[in-house]
Amino acid sequence: MSGAAERLGGSLRRAGRWVARTLVEPPLPLLAIEVRPRALAAVRLAREGRGLSLGAAATVELPPGAIEVSLARPNVIDPEAFAGALRAVLERVGALSGGDVSLVLPDPSVRLALVPSEGLRGRSADAAETIRFRLHKALPFDVRTARLAWAPPREEQALVAVAPEEVVRGYEEALETLGFQPGLVEAASLALLSAAETGPGDRVLVNWDEGYVSFVLTRAGQPLLLRTLTGDAGPDAVARHAVSTMQFHRDRLGGGALAGVVLRSTVVPGDEAGALLERALEAPVRLLRPWAALGITEEGASAQAVAGAAACVLRRAA
Repeated sequence: MSGAAERLGGSLRRAGRWVARTLVEPPLPLLAIEVRPRALAAVRLAREGRGLSLGAAATVELPPGAIEVSLARPNVIDPEAFAGALRAVLERVGALSGGDVSLVLPDPSVRLALVPSEGLRGRSADAAETIRFRLHKALPFDVRTARLAWAPPREEQALVAVAPEEVVRGYEEALETLGFQPGLVEAASLALLSAAETGPGDRVLVNWDEGYVSFVLTRAGQPLLLRTLTGDAGPDAVARHAVSTMQFHRDRLGGGALAGVVLRSTVVPGDEAGALLERALEAPVRLLRPWAALGITEEGASAQAVAGAAACVLRRAA
């Protein structure tokens, strides 16, 4: 086998393992790490009898230049600096002994898409090939060697997550050097969506972080539109993106008034961000409460900073 063929085969084998644990049959660790453009967050749960409690939660700032969030190239620019920040945040939550960990990546590092569910209900290998064929012209990287995962199809569309192998491996390798085995790997918006309020009608989750903003529109709990916009994520730009999202919702998706909006904001204080989005989306906005599953209603800046990791670990470990 040629060197190129071996590399392709290795990439496909790793992609297959990712499919098995991402969105499909992930493990259930009690520890999660969220990588944000400028910080890391860690949340560790503790078992109390048959229940769960918060063990610890912490954040650390990333050194400048440690990572560069992108869908088109490796994100970990300075592996030593990134591993040092990982070690620091894991130490703060008392989790330096290694083991299983869930990993939440910034939305711009993972492409989320909705694809027709036709042809996706048979063998997983056939479904993967169908998805790759449908996405190959829409992605800025080689989908043949990309990490690919999808949720079991519902209705007419399936939710798909795809990311370049080199993007995901950069993050995984940093954890592996510290003795951890990444299990579930998911985009921040998917983790946050699990902690957002659900119910009838159309609802929007907004994930506003450094350098990007994501809008996830759901109808009766199912994703209907996913948009991640990178670059200028200042208040004016976010307001424009929110207005255009609502225009698309009304004009193309037949939507009316929203039943609710949930916001995760680490950039602008919650009250300011909420007021801005209420005007743009014409609906009441509430901040995400990542600890609600534990009966904690905290939604302030500290809760927003760890929201991705908290939502991930609480959903998967419950």
